[in-house]
This record gives sequence, C-alpha cells and structure tokens, in this order.
Amino acid sequence: MSEMTDFEMRANNIAVAISDARSRVEAFGYLHESPDEVVSRIVGMFICWLTACEEARLQNMNADATFRTAVIDALPAVDDPNWDTYIMPKPSSSLKQRAEALWGIRIAFTHADGDTNLISNPTNKAFAQNAHLHIPGVILEKSGRLNLSGCNTHTPIKCIVQIRAVLP
Repeated sequence: MSEMTDFEMRANNIAVAISDARSRVEAFGYLHESPDEVVSRIVGMFICWLTACEEARLQNMNADATFRTAVIDALPAVDDPNWDTYIMPKPSSSLKQRAEALWGIRIAFTHADGDTNLISNPTNKAFAQNAHLHIPGVILEKSGRLNLSGCNTHTPIKCIVQIRAVLP
C-alpha cells in the first residue's frame, strides 16, 4: 500500500471536515431546519474548521498566536502584486479582507449561531457583517444572520492556501 501524497492527505482532511461538520449539525439538532439553513451551518462549521486549523498550525510555532494576531494583524492592507492569488478570476478584496471575513464567519458560527448582532466585540462584528463583501455567495440577511448556503467554498480554501504561502 502506497503512502498518501500531501495533496491526497489534505483532500482527505477536507472531506473528513465536511463530514464531521454534517455530524455536528445533526448532533446540535439543526437537521430539522430548512435545507438552506442546514447547508449554511455545514459551510459555517467548515470555515470554522479551516480557520482553526490555520490557527493551530501557527500555534505550533508560537503558542500565543491567534488567527487575529498571526494572520489578520500580520497581513498588509494591500496585497503584494507578486503574490499568487490561487483564485481566478482574481478577487477584488485583499487577502487581509478575506481573512477578516473568514474570522468573522468563524466568530458568528461559534459564538453567535450565525447571528452577527449577537457578536459583542465590535471588530469581530464588523468582520462578520462585511463577510458578504469579500467571500462570494455569503449573504448577510436583513436580520443580521449570515447565510452561507450559496458560499463558494473554493474562496475560503484558497485564502488559507494563500495565507500559508504569504505567512509561512
């Protein structure tokens, strides 16, 4: 039996994360929601997993690192034109803005059940409420709830890939 390549291992990890997200949705009793809401929660949990994995990777190098300090605060406001974006067509938002959006989504779904109005930290609240401007398919409903059922998960995955290339 051959060993898995790095790509196969990462693809497998993503598949496991999506499967685990579905199990968590079921365990928390959300499967009786509308299909749109269930998909939104699964995508939300998947984005939580992506950001948590990146944070854990950075904490291996610095125990005090957080996604906010080691990623968002470390990124420049304007992308370096020499960076590979890994996303086509090239996004109009900077990598920093996309990272802020991912963090806002994570906070919304881990601390506020997707409702941005329940986020008490004003910076995190702004990140969550602006996520729809930086991640395709994210909707900020009039109620303040994030709906991720149409989220293009390619963008969050490629943002993490780009973060890893820029902030090794």
